[in-house]
Amino acid sequence: MNNRIWLKILSILLGVFAWIYVNLVIPPQIRRTLPAEVEYRNIPEMVIISPAKPTVQVQMEGTRRDFILSSSGRVQVTVDLYNVRPGRAQLPVRVIAAPGLTVVSVSPPQVQLEVIPLTRKKFDVKIETQGQPAEGYIADEPRFNPDKVTLEGPETLIDRVTACVVEVNLDQIKNSLSDQYAVKVLLENGVSTDEILVNPGKIALDITVKQGFPTKTLPLAKPMFINRAPEGKKLENFKVTPETVVVSGPAKILATLNDMSFKPVDLSGIFQNASMPVKLELPDRVKLHSGEMPVLEVEMVDVKVARVYEGLSFELKKTANQHTSVSVASYSLEVEGFLKDLELVRNAQLKIILDIEKMKPGSYTVNLTSPVGLPDNVKVVKIRPDALTIQISELTDEPAHTATGQQKIPEQPASATAAPDTGTTTPDIE
Repeated sequence: MNNRIWLKILSILLGVFAWIYVNLVIPPQIRRTLPAEVEYRNIPEMVIISPAKPTVQVQMEGTRRDFILSSSGRVQVTVDLYNVRPGRAQLPVRVIAAPGLTVVSVSPPQVQLEVIPLTRKKFDVKIETQGQPAEGYIADEPRFNPDKVTLEGPETLIDRVTACVVEVNLDQIKNSLSDQYAVKVLLENGVSTDEILVNPGKIALDITVKQGFPTKTLPLAKPMFINRAPEGKKLENFKVTPETVVVSGPAKILATLNDMSFKPVDLSGIFQNASMPVKLELPDRVKLHSGEMPVLEVEMVDVKVARVYEGLSFELKKTANQHTSVSVASYSLEVEGFLKDLELVRNAQLKIILDIEKMKPGSYTVNLTSPVGLPDNVKVVKIRPDALTIQISELTDEPAHTATGQQKIPEQPASATAAPDTGTTTPDIE
């Protein structure tokens, strides 16, 4: 029994001895193909190399013992970038094998790479807050340092940078913020990128949150006027000073406000230039924060109005032996002018005198012309009727020596009324 055990032990020892002798004393040559990462050397300043970490396949030959002993650093693959210029290049690969190993082949023997120049540029930091503090709380303007960062990266990317932002979430917060926040680089169309080095990568930011309501500066809406201006007046111009107001209230309500309106202004009682405070139409829970109450300044100007005088009489200038009859007993006259001039018009100035002394007996149609006594700035718009018929006959029993005189057609009381506003201009009638 014991002899068999010793035979087994002896056979194991002989096997181990034979393996050591074959593999270590007189080992056979073997070949292996291993991947190796390329290391760039003599990289110029302000450039990056693409691809950053290429790999090649290196076939090496050696004994098993050499491969085992060199497992930590079997091969070193390098590419020398000395004097390389921006652009694409194809450079040879240099391989250094570990002691005992021989390089048989490298695939590929050359590496295709691109040298991309880098540029540096400073950008302002912009703080973008998201959300609103809890109702009844407001956040002060952010305080941060530094306010500029330096970007380093490919020129093609740097030229596309639109902003360097720090995003801060304020949604429903009640406490102040003080922390380091990362700077985010945005390209055109709002796309962010991590291919650009930011220095410093974070900034110190503080935001004080306290109780209160936020404020908002709103432009004043265009005033709305109601009712017509007094007769003879027109609104020529208006101005609101100041043009904006600052209001405070819950953030959700302020977000819906684009301008601030005020109550309509009644023009019927404004006869001259005036300044008046406006009455703001503030929504519920919104108050005027500060500043002076807006004042509306209006400029009123005189405009021409039309008036119609009814029941005006004629005056016939005739000889003593003329007998006349007229087709109408009175006429109406529509005139236009400023109120101050129309107030000077009297009935006597509106009388039309018809001179028929030299007319022979017969029937005549006479066109009515404007009265000669009207003020200069008053214009006749229309006479109704514009013509009348006069019948003239001769009195045979009248003494020949009778003097000539004037006959008045019975006069009726004259009244003036405002002419209806037709929206059109009536041509002058001489």
